[in-house]
Amino acid sequence: MGRYPWTEVFLLELLRILVFYPTRHRVYRLLILAAMIYLAAQIYLTPEVTDPLSITYTVGGTIPLAFAYAAHVLYGQGPFPDHWRRVRDEVHAEADADRLDNLPSNFSFVKKLWWMLDLAYSIRMIGWVQEPRDSLPSRPPPSRQTFFWKTFLKLIVNLAIVDLTTIVFAQSPAFDSRVHDPSDGPETYLAAVPLPHRAPYILALALMMACGFSAVHNLMALTCVGIGRSSPTLWPDIGGRWEDSYTLRKFWGRTWHQRMRLTVAGLGKLVANKTLKFPRGTKRSSYVQLYLAFFLSGIFHFAGDFMYEKRFVSRSFKFFLLQAVAITFEDFVLSLAKRYLPQSGIESKLRDAGWSWLEVVVRVVGYCWVILWFCLTVPVWMDESSAAGFGIANRGPIAQFLMDTWKKRV
Repeated sequence: MGRYPWTEVFLLELLRILVFYPTRHRVYRLLILAAMIYLAAQIYLTPEVTDPLSITYTVGGTIPLAFAYAAHVLYGQGPFPDHWRRVRDEVHAEADADRLDNLPSNFSFVKKLWWMLDLAYSIRMIGWVQEPRDSLPSRPPPSRQTFFWKTFLKLIVNLAIVDLTTIVFAQSPAFDSRVHDPSDGPETYLAAVPLPHRAPYILALALMMACGFSAVHNLMALTCVGIGRSSPTLWPDIGGRWEDSYTLRKFWGRTWHQRMRLTVAGLGKLVANKTLKFPRGTKRSSYVQLYLAFFLSGIFHFAGDFMYEKRFVSRSFKFFLLQAVAITFEDFVLSLAKRYLPQSGIESKLRDAGWSWLEVVVRVVGYCWVILWFCLTVPVWMDESSAAGFGIANRGPIAQFLMDTWKKRV
């Protein structure tokens, strides 16, 4: 066994921050980007992996995301660095005509360093002038005491849910390679489960992943607010509401975690509107952005796959491009429905809900469609990973306690 490249990982993370230093000198940024590419190549070419594999996967997947975010910030929008403004800098700026002192390139050295650090870790652009206000969950209240209690409670609940979902995965033939023969292929995992029986696995997988992301987000929020570097209002939830997931477009655009949303959307607009010259708001522009967003998601997840398998695998590209195809089909069906179904046929309202019966039917059908789609496509993505050992999971302490108690009673 050799050495895992933790030194290179640390240096790459440091350079990922330094590339956003607010200077107008392009040579500086090009040199930093060249060094980042070299370190990334060294990391990917190492033959070593970590235990658990999820660490290696995360390291591999975050590297292309870092490059995509840098491309979006440095070249995808207005001139760097003065295009990017923090709201608090705008609010506290002196009311002179030019406000030259408020440009990031004119900040003091110390203020430039804090601005650089904020930009490097503001992948959702919360608290910046460019914040996507139309898609963010509601902001927490400004009270630090209220924020701490609510966020700490969310952290405990999210960790408990992640723990409990291991009951579904540990020692399960659908995910755990330890209960399989080494000669078993990917088709013997989740794909071997009858379609109607896959739904509990899909729901548990989505819950475990979403609560895992949220727990990390909660911990970071508590830390940053606790040390006084952030306001509670800058930490809305990382994901949206589950009740909005009655179409695939809403699931991926609103409900699922939004760490990549601004980056892939920005690069999509760059390609569709500036490179291909498609007018904004047209279907051509919209679908170029849609397919590019899921293609980039495929790249991010492929990089994680490559990091621990050390070979080229296509499952992530298949899964995420299938999502774009399904959303295209979904848009077509919805356009037909809007054209041929009556717009105001059933006016009977559910008590205290404000929904018509038609809206309830549409949502129920939508939820069933989304679950069915993931029952069909998640095996495309997960089964090869499970066969490679990525699906190995031990029961958490809460899950193990419940299982032991159940066995004693039985």
